[in-house]
Amino acid sequence: MTTEKDYTQEERLLAALAHAAIITGMIAPIAGLLIYITQKEKSAYAAGQGLQAAVYQLVGLLVMVIAWACWGFFYMLSFIPLMANADKYQDAPPPIFWVGLGSMVCPFILMAAWGLYGFWGAVQAGMGREFRYAIVGQMAARWVDERQDTAVSPPDDADS
Repeated sequence: MTTEKDYTQEERLLAALAHAAIITGMIAPIAGLLIYITQKEKSAYAAGQGLQAAVYQLVGLLVMVIAWACWGFFYMLSFIPLMANADKYQDAPPPIFWVGLGSMVCPFILMAAWGLYGFWGAVQAGMGREFRYAIVGQMAARWVDERQDTAVSPPDDADS
């Protein structure tokens, strides 16, 4: 969903920075979380975008670690024929070795796509649009809405 609203320059900048922090790698979720914490009382837009970016970036880091671990495991498996029959592969490694080495492209493509999607979020947030990542964006938005509803609504005991 990308509806445009009138947000202040500061709100848009903070929201865009939360998404653009994806370039920093492992500290990216911290940047989004800091923006969420500092803005949750001031700007629902910046806070929501910050939390969403933090969740997206944290999930991204976990996915990247898993992708690289899987690649490493399968790449190591490609050494089994080489170790089992070293005499046969004196001149060149077995073909499965090249497949394992070439499959390194997959985590790189995943990283590039993840980063580009994060930058797309930064562009959208910088323009003041309500940007939502697929899946994690809806979860973060629901959590922010629930927090705002509980902060605004009076306790049930206040009526008696």
